[in-house]
Amino acid sequence: MGTQQVIRKQRMQVLIRGSMAKFAAAGAESASWAPINGKSGDVFGLSEIFESSPDLGTTTSALQSAVIHRVNILETKNDFPVNIGVSISCIPSMETTRNGQSFAVTCLSSCHNPTPITVFEADASNAECVEWRNRYPQYNASNLETQGTLQVNGQPYLFVSQTHPVIELLKQNADMLNADISSQPLIDGEWYKLTKQVMSTCCNTLKTKVLNQVSSRDLNNFFVQIHRVNKGDWSNITTNDEIMSAIPHEVLLRSDPTELTDAINSICKRDYTFSARIEVEYECNV
Repeated sequence: MGTQQVIRKQRMQVLIRGSMAKFAAAGAESASWAPINGKSGDVFGLSEIFESSPDLGTTTSALQSAVIHRVNILETKNDFPVNIGVSISCIPSMETTRNGQSFAVTCLSSCHNPTPITVFEADASNAECVEWRNRYPQYNASNLETQGTLQVNGQPYLFVSQTHPVIELLKQNADMLNADISSQPLIDGEWYKLTKQVMSTCCNTLKTKVLNQVSSRDLNNFFVQIHRVNKGDWSNITTNDEIMSAIPHEVLLRSDPTELTDAINSICKRDYTFSARIEVEYECNV
């Protein structure tokens, strides 16, 4: 049975809960949501695509070079008393703040937004993207240097499959390089021998000239993360901080330093919830 490209539209409910103090202590990977290990296939609805229940290896392979068509955020609810930015791993961040932070979308403090918004849409008319997806569906920016290669430890060379996109790049630029890879012998009828330096240069060229236009991503690594807008971290509290708006008015009027500190600590240590309904339309090989 041959490979078939299938388009799937899947919705998921994202829930991130915790306190700002916990997020600050947990470090760079805090305040995030991702499918449970081994459950990415279920989260992205692959059981609805395959004729029989796929195993982990099958779903991992199918999601590894998925092509993102569109990402919609259908609804968000932010209980945190601060504005937050939402980043989504598989798409570029196109909404910016005054200090240069960028996110897929931002959410106002203590706010429910039921209005859907499209945060990413691929350019389906891009000829290079279409050609790449048709010719090299299993390759993306994250696996370009490992897929279809045989690594040789401790040596300055490696073996690259004749179907690897780097080989086509070398063939197309034979005159410029004063070398024709087609004249080199194929090892076992499959592999070309390349130096690691040439391989690295070619991969970087493909990433910057082609793959940055192709919306293929490894959805096995899909995650959503929230951040404080215009702040370096969750514990960064400055003069006239927006957190002050969550302090009772009578406490602010009394201006007692100890009471104010206790109020701020209480806000930072309280658990809040961010939730979102996200719809991902993607294409994968079955």
